Order: sequence, then C-alpha cells, then structure tokens
Amino acid sequence: MTQLEQIQQVEDRLMKAMLKSNVLELDALLADELLVTGPDGSLIGKTEDVDAHRHGEIRITSMKALETDYRLLPDVTIVFVMMEMAGSFQGQPFEGRYRYTRVWQNRNGAWQIVAAHVGLGK
Repeated sequence: MTQLEQIQQVEDRLMKAMLKSNVLELDALLADELLVTGPDGSLIGKTEDVDAHRHGEIRITSMKALETDYRLLPDVTIVFVMMEMAGSFQGQPFEGRYRYTRVWQNRNGAWQIVAAHVGLGK
C-alpha cells in the first residue's frame, strides 16, 4: 500500500471515530504529544481532545470533505481538508465549513497525528 493510500485509510478511520466519538480509535490515531490549535486560537492536547468526545462536550453529527490536498514527505504527511460539518460543542449547535490541517507521522508502521489546526473555512 502506498503512503497516500495509508493516509487516506487513516483519515477515513479518523472521520468515523470523530462521528462516533470512538475514544479508543481516537486514542490510537492521536499521538500523546499532539497539539491542536482550535478555531478560537486555543491550544489543546490529546487528553482534552479525547475527553471532549468521551464526556459528550463535542458531538459531530455530519462531516463531508469538500476538498483534500496532501503533502507527502518521508514518514510525514500533511493533510489539508475543507470540511462541511455539523454538531454541537458544549451544548451549542454548530454548522459550517472548517479548514483542517493535520500532520501525520509514521511511527513504526502506525500513522498518528502529531499536530493539527482547525480554522473557519470559506
């Protein structure tokens, strides 16, 4: 399987895990040292991200990738996605387009996200 095919597979696993709030799958896909910059500029780590799903702070009801671009490097892939999403965060509904940037690193054959950024899309 090519690097691109591997990344497409883990991206699909990630989307399914986010939709189902599957914390076991999220735990496997997110590196322990993960840092995510949120749409408000805040930084959160893996624990906060997974706990938001675990405790129902975030519920994603729909996700649709509108465009995806990849930058393949040795043992690293950067993924740029424009996502149409809906759900709720801390009890408040949200719906719209969001731009995601994810940095995946291959660690002994297992791809994990080591850094991510989420912003509002156009």
